Amino acid sequence: MTVPTSRNDTSSSVERAFELLDRIAAAGPDGLTLAQLASGVPIAKSTTHRYVTTLLELGVLRRNDAGRLQLGLKLVELAGALLDGDNVRSAAEPVLHDLVARTGETVHLGVPADGCVVYVAKVESPQSVRLVSHIGARVELYCSAMGKALMARFDEHALRAALARPRELRTMHTITSTDALLAELDKVREAGVAIDDEENELGVRCIGAAIVGRGSEPIAAISVSAPAARMPPERCAEITPVVIAAANEIARRLGRPNLNQTR
Repeated sequence: MTVPTSRNDTSSSVERAFELLDRIAAAGPDGLTLAQLASGVPIAKSTTHRYVTTLLELGVLRRNDAGRLQLGLKLVELAGALLDGDNVRSAAEPVLHDLVARTGETVHLGVPADGCVVYVAKVESPQSVRLVSHIGARVELYCSAMGKALMARFDEHALRAALARPRELRTMHTITSTDALLAELDKVREAGVAIDDEENELGVRCIGAAIVGRGSEPIAAISVSAPAARMPPERCAEITPVVIAAANEIARRLGRPNLNQTR
């Protein structure tokens, strides 16, 4: 039996510990000093020190040679256990490699989480010029190929929630108008794929398709990404059937019919 939870059932200590982890993760490879970490959170310095000491002992945090705090290897271990047991990633892995072989470009697998898309798998392009991205990174729904592919499959409630999120102008091509975004999603439904036309990052173009579950809900998405010079619109049109076929194959391996199709 699933026991419903309420806000009163949550632990503020756990929430604060994750706030610290989020701040250290956002700092990137340089990490943070304890003083920098303590100054940016609404927690007493002594409490921050206690949390950090515990997280260091657990291996969730580590100190680099300069004494700065970074995420620890325990998180890699936990993430690895999650990914190894993830059915979508396991089913998708060979398909992603095949998609790279067929397109020559970088391929991502992402899942919807907290109003974003989280990369859970990546296969690099063999090209010398590659894109910078990493597993665990988040991209916004409205300005990414995977995100728009997912949004086009959302039910009314999920779509309303996604549209209620703030949309910033990431590049001159980003779609921020609700009406324009809804019109874009109509095109995605018609084509079976979504195009990120330099909307998230200038000079990068992506094509993505949703992986649809048994109840027609989007459970994940894949994308092929490349420098825009290597992925002009005609190239996107050329590989559209390949991307759709890959999404369908992943769905098939999961025992779920996929609804992507060109019309």
